[in-house]
Amino acid sequence: MKRFSFSNLFFNLLVGFLIGLVLDPTSLSAAIVGGTVNSALGFVPRNTNYALMMAVNKEVWLAEIMENFYPSTSFLMRSRDMSVFVENNTIHLASAGVDPGVLVNNTVWPIPYAQRADVPLDLPLDTFDTENTLVRNVEEMEAAYDKMSSVVKGHKNALVQQLAKKAAHAWTPDQNAADTPVLATTGADEGGFKKITLDDIASLKESFDLLDVPEENRILVLHPTHARQLRAEDRQLFKPTFKSNGVTMTEIEGFQVYIYSRTAVFDKTTGIKAAFGTAPAPATDTISSFAYSENEVCRAMGTMDMFSKLKDPEERGDIVGFQMRAMALPIRDKAMAAIYSAASA
Repeated sequence: MKRFSFSNLFFNLLVGFLIGLVLDPTSLSAAIVGGTVNSALGFVPRNTNYALMMAVNKEVWLAEIMENFYPSTSFLMRSRDMSVFVENNTIHLASAGVDPGVLVNNTVWPIPYAQRADVPLDLPLDTFDTENTLVRNVEEMEAAYDKMSSVVKGHKNALVQQLAKKAAHAWTPDQNAADTPVLATTGADEGGFKKITLDDIASLKESFDLLDVPEENRILVLHPTHARQLRAEDRQLFKPTFKSNGVTMTEIEGFQVYIYSRTAVFDKTTGIKAAFGTAPAPATDTISSFAYSENEVCRAMGTMDMFSKLKDPEERGDIVGFQMRAMALPIRDKAMAAIYSAASA
């Protein structure tokens, strides 16, 4: 049990008083409250005080994960945020029914009507778990930086990258279809594959035009190899042309361009997309780029939690990991397209 000490009591009162003044310099009551609370914490057993401190740190670390989770330079930002529709880590949407017909110079009355039949959709969010990281006490004490903070940032980056990979796959059509064209590259041979060309991008634009996809907010996400091949065709192609949300962007054939390396894999002969997470098959796989309308794809964020084993006696350190509920999906399987590197022979 802690022994009572007037000197400790006075010190705690003084520290709390000063903290209260910092928080609200105009309020004496805030200083008094701060001194009282800090003094009271001084009598809390050490292990309880440590637990309280760790609980506060958990909130800080979770806030650090959530703050500006989507990088402004990421194509993830170019989608509709449906997080407001999430309840209990499930997003509640509805698949819209058929749009009404339009009569021109109608002379028949009454005008016919039909009730639109929407299909409710309840989609559970995906679960993303980071592998745990151990930060030993001696490492934290000897490091010249806040190692735990650095570890948390690493977990955040891993979650962002995995969600981006999931989105890139989900926002890419499975195969060529009327509303979701999948095109093959048509250029010269490079290592057994046809290179992408500016004509291929023009064909992609034409397919969106024929589908009446609104010209604004058309997004093109290029695989780095495709970006290099296009740059070699026109060195001025990737010269920045405008800024979007403070980020310098490039535009090609009306598409706002992003570059991302973990795009979906296609069969080089059939043009069919491989399932997410499928092991690479070099004999048949090929790279792809994809395009979509910003208004036709969505993302949603659910809960974020941190799991920790603090002051582990065997490891002599803290073990932490994070769990995120999130999803990225097309809204109607429309206004999406892909270009894959076709086999040369």
